[in-house]
Amino acid sequence: MKPSADMLEIIACTILIFVSIVGNTCLFYSTRRCITGHLQTSFLLVLNLIFVNLIKNLVVNVMKIVYSSGIMLDSAGCKVLLFTSALTTSLTIWFVLYFSLLYHWKLYQIVHPLSENPSLDQQKHSLKVVSVLWVAGVVVYIPVLIHTRKREFLNAGNDTHPLSTNRMYMDCPVVFQNKQVEFFYGKIVLVLIDILPLATLVFVCFWMSFLLSERKKMTYGDIWIGDDDSEIESLRGAKFSILLMLLITPLWISHFILVCFLKDLAACIFIPAVLTALSSSFSAISPFLLMLVNYKMKLVCFCGAKEEKPTPQPTNVIVSPYA
Repeated sequence: MKPSADMLEIIACTILIFVSIVGNTCLFYSTRRCITGHLQTSFLLVLNLIFVNLIKNLVVNVMKIVYSSGIMLDSAGCKVLLFTSALTTSLTIWFVLYFSLLYHWKLYQIVHPLSENPSLDQQKHSLKVVSVLWVAGVVVYIPVLIHTRKREFLNAGNDTHPLSTNRMYMDCPVVFQNKQVEFFYGKIVLVLIDILPLATLVFVCFWMSFLLSERKKMTYGDIWIGDDDSEIESLRGAKFSILLMLLITPLWISHFILVCFLKDLAACIFIPAVLTALSSSFSAISPFLLMLVNYKMKLVCFCGAKEEKPTPQPTNVIVSPYA
């Protein structure tokens, strides 16, 4: 029996949901174990990425399974589906970029140390930036939420139409009444808010690759000195950022190209499953990448620099004043 497009998409969504829940749950547990005292910026970004990943799978992919099972979405369902899908995609790119900028700055300070460290409340600053990113994402995609609607077909029961294998992507269009708004917002703004951060991410990661190669050549008076915990965290964070860039950029570009040619590929039954895999693979794979990169850490997952406790002096030993 030849599998249908709906069955392939249900299988793809189910696998992605399962893998994402397992990976993000393990990542959350390991990250929570590392948090002692104030919330570091790296922890905050990891927790937000976990939250966005789970929303992507538990909302978007679950709705796709419901639709592929034969339950039609109304206008409200279409709005939630497209808005959540677009919002989680952009937030993921923005958080990965912020994560890369954070560890680029830390790596740059290791390779080119400053004479004076800038006084900045990093925790308060990161909370503001993350909050601004969430608000900006919601504001940017409010027009998508408003103008998405359920398309009505004259022959709703006809499944022989060449677009029937991709009807979920065609039945929930974003319809703008103004052609200029459709062109500038729908075709320019919505693309640039993802492409520009991705281009910046690629540039930052290539710069980090150069800094990592420069870091390997560093000596201190022709003497190699081992890395402390903070440097290990920075090096691993930089390597993880590069891995994330190598994962998220091809996935986004491939998804964008397929959507542009969706009408031409409508007859292919595997296209909906491929689109789902491209849009949700990052949320399923990235948690395992983070845990893999940090496998050899003393604790688990970006535990960061740990303060060494001073060795207690025996009470019956007299300490020399010249020690």
